[in-house]
Amino acid sequence: MNLAESVQALYAEYGALKGVTIEIYKQLIAVSVKNDAASATVFLQGAQVTEYKRVGEPSLLWLSEQCDYQRGKALRGGIPVCWPWFGDIDKNPDSVKCQVSADNPPAHGFVREQAWRLANVELMDSETTQITLELDVTPSELWPFSAALRLVVTVGSSLSLQFEVHNVGDQPFSFTSALHSYFNVAEVEAVEVLGLEGVEYIDTLEGWSRSCSSDPLRVAAEVDRIYRNVTGPIQINDPGFARQIKVINSHASDLVAWNPWVDKSIRLSHFSDQDFHKMLCLESAHLLDNLQTLAPDQSYSMGFNCRISVT
Repeated sequence: MNLAESVQALYAEYGALKGVTIEIYKQLIAVSVKNDAASATVFLQGAQVTEYKRVGEPSLLWLSEQCDYQRGKALRGGIPVCWPWFGDIDKNPDSVKCQVSADNPPAHGFVREQAWRLANVELMDSETTQITLELDVTPSELWPFSAALRLVVTVGSSLSLQFEVHNVGDQPFSFTSALHSYFNVAEVEAVEVLGLEGVEYIDTLEGWSRSCSSDPLRVAAEVDRIYRNVTGPIQINDPGFARQIKVINSHASDLVAWNPWVDKSIRLSHFSDQDFHKMLCLESAHLLDNLQTLAPDQSYSMGFNCRISVT
């Protein structure tokens, strides 16, 4: 089925629903929803949420203006789904690395570059719309196991994501994963993140050393940290947008804080030299020794809820 036929089929199934549109961005298809509380856009490639916007407010999520919307190329921004490994495969646990035999496997796994299936769009009420996307993973050189993936996106006065993995094969497998959220901020230097005080983190820029801080997280240089065993909510205070963003994780033990700052911004694809001022990644994750292992027919889920308060 070509692009036009795919869009036509999706319109036939969902086009009559109030506030639901099917859109084409060059080579990619997205579903956009709008209700009385908010609007959102989700791309079928990667099941990637790229926009969530409450009525009359700036977008919650940052998306690069340099995205080229090409099939098989991940978008820079929004909320990429990272699975079945996070980051460089060589930085993952041995039990994850040994499952991958391909040379130079892509960073952050492979599902963010694959075409997911739009399984359902449901109007829950006038202020809530739920989008469900699914992907059947079959054995390949990249991943020799079978799995059924589902991402449920709930768009309303808050944004919720629930990521589910079901082992549908006959062999156990292990994985790391993350919902790699790029938050849109007015000016990252003025932002502070509460809720990580006293939480141990691994600083990947300092030889993967362990540290801890009693102060809120502030960004004044490159940041790449893995906060371990985070139990409470996280709050982003953004005075430039006069808002607070509360992130409540569900079954996600780790949180990655990332901003490339000046030098790395120059080297990143689909990222302008000054974009680092306008984004901050806070990524809900299971990493390192918090990896997950599923026996046949076992399932796993993780997710988060983002709620905005205007200050």
